[in-house]
Amino acid sequence: MEENENKESAVNKEEIKEETVKTAKEVKETIKNVDIKKDAKATTGFITEMIKNPLGRLKEIANDKENKDFKYAVVLAVIWMIVLAILHLSSYSSIDSFFAYSFTKHFLGLLKTIIAPIVGIIVMSIIVFAINKNNKKSFMTILTSITAAQIPVIVADILGLLRLISLSISKLLSPFSMFCSAISIVFTFFAIKALIGEEDNSKFLKTFVIIQAIYYVAYLIISYLEIYI
Repeated sequence: MEENENKESAVNKEEIKEETVKTAKEVKETIKNVDIKKDAKATTGFITEMIKNPLGRLKEIANDKENKDFKYAVVLAVIWMIVLAILHLSSYSSIDSFFAYSFTKHFLGLLKTIIAPIVGIIVMSIIVFAINKNNKKSFMTILTSITAAQIPVIVADILGLLRLISLSISKLLSPFSMFCSAISIVFTFFAIKALIGEEDNSKFLKTFVIIQAIYYVAYLIISYLEIYI
């Protein structure tokens, strides 16, 4: 029995490795073929659809074998990273202060800030891929679903750019950001539920708690690198 478990674990690792390599290649190709004007407009439409019918849209993404929405996930991730970079750099009094003293330290801080949410999405996707044995979905499908579930947080961060115009707006944006974070957790619940294919909310709740527990163990480990997913 132990031998079977070890064999299954090895298969899981190999599957994750293969899916990760495949997804990385697809990301590269997607970025290479991005038409900024056309895809930005299409991504805006994707966000609108998610706002209008989030649960229905998440279910569609989870069951889409062709991964038609993957390019929107990539565009959203890129936009998110750019926004986080701007917000991080705005915390410096000037560009000169960013380059002053320990540039390496400042640059690493910037890098960790912009990759943190992407690392978080990847970690959650790997956990779901590994735990979802009875209703196998491609890593690309899972990644798209988890990214789509983060749209409220992405929108909150984009609106956070308004702080660059007026600091007083922070009073409104802070509670809005917390609200968006809560909505994203709900979206993540239903995204994973659709991926796993469990109709019973009570049964799935146990699985979701296990997934979240594993995720926060990963969070603690990764936080030692000062990357807060």
